[in-house]
Amino acid sequence: MYKLKRIFDYASIFFILITAEIVSFFVRNRPEYKDLWIVSERGIDARDNGYHFFKYINKEHPEINSAYIISKSSADYEKIAKLGRVIQYRSFSHYLSYLLAKVKVSTHIEGYSPDILFFYKYGKHISGKAKKVFLQHGIINNNLEFCHADRTNIDMFVCSAVPEYEYVDKVFGYPKGILQLTGLCRYDNLHRNERLTHKILFMPTWRHSLRTCSRQNFLSSEYFKKYNSLLGSRELNALLEKYDYELIFYPHYEVHRFLDCFATNNDRVKIADFKNNDVQQLLINSDILITDYSSVYFDYGYMRKPMVYYQYDEAAFRAEQYAKGYFDYRRDGFGKVVETETEVIAELDHILGSGIKPDDEYLNRMNSFFKFNDRNNCKRTFEAIQKLL
Repeated sequence: MYKLKRIFDYASIFFILITAEIVSFFVRNRPEYKDLWIVSERGIDARDNGYHFFKYINKEHPEINSAYIISKSSADYEKIAKLGRVIQYRSFSHYLSYLLAKVKVSTHIEGYSPDILFFYKYGKHISGKAKKVFLQHGIINNNLEFCHADRTNIDMFVCSAVPEYEYVDKVFGYPKGILQLTGLCRYDNLHRNERLTHKILFMPTWRHSLRTCSRQNFLSSEYFKKYNSLLGSRELNALLEKYDYELIFYPHYEVHRFLDCFATNNDRVKIADFKNNDVQQLLINSDILITDYSSVYFDYGYMRKPMVYYQYDEAAFRAEQYAKGYFDYRRDGFGKVVETETEVIAELDHILGSGIKPDDEYLNRMNSFFKFNDRNNCKRTFEAIQKLL
């Protein structure tokens, strides 16, 4: 059924695209399309590097004809509409803007398009002279083959750390000049609370095998069983009581359709949804991070805060999802790597009992990893795009 739906969707997109191509010849000189920069994330949100970059150019460079692509049904629509011009995601105007834009900027490859999957496959065959900028969703630490040069059509690829830049340059196959070491735009807003919040953030990533699975299959998955067990753990409850802490569970967006499957009888464990929570605010407003392989640990490391990696399935993750890159969690990680629920709780006890700060070993790794530690990431990104033009 999923494949049949995609075939129907692709046919519909193709028809609208052909129509928009014809209409574009008659509207290309209108003010709303002249020298247009379109910015987006996935068309449904405004919480990441796209949001922060759009906010920057509207404040610092209002002379730029810019527009943000987002659905009116998005929880972030009103927030972004207050900053500048908005184009409705998947509207006919969106198709025209995609064809006529001078600059296309997104956190995801083809995230500014009316359909990421379709345009990822066929976007390079569509006419247009726009400069395509990949802001990234996070810092790369694995060999992401879908980001390799032979699979994309990118003019500027943002990197944020020297090890990341060197790895992508060596492995991904991009010509010189496309990779730009400017830093993630959202880091301009990252800061560490001066006071402890008494919150632990549990933020694991997703698994490819769960993307199209049924609810029944999800409930029987190791992913659900491992994480749900930790949420309901008596030992975790005792730890939270001991230190007067609260744990916030916020898994990857792809898992949120199964969020109601997770349950806990512990009043100190909260399950956070996408609509009512902002990832960056969750990161800022917490003292400790538990994750597995999610690149949000780079954001946490940027703030120099303690963390623990709960990796119960490392071999399977490497075989089925992302091949290992330059970053070795045990050698380069910003916190301890553990494989069991008991070890997670023990490491949390260690962090909470020793000042809630990274051990010196991990702090040194954080300090040496990042190229920048300022609030000029948007500025550097904008200047790099100007040079590209």
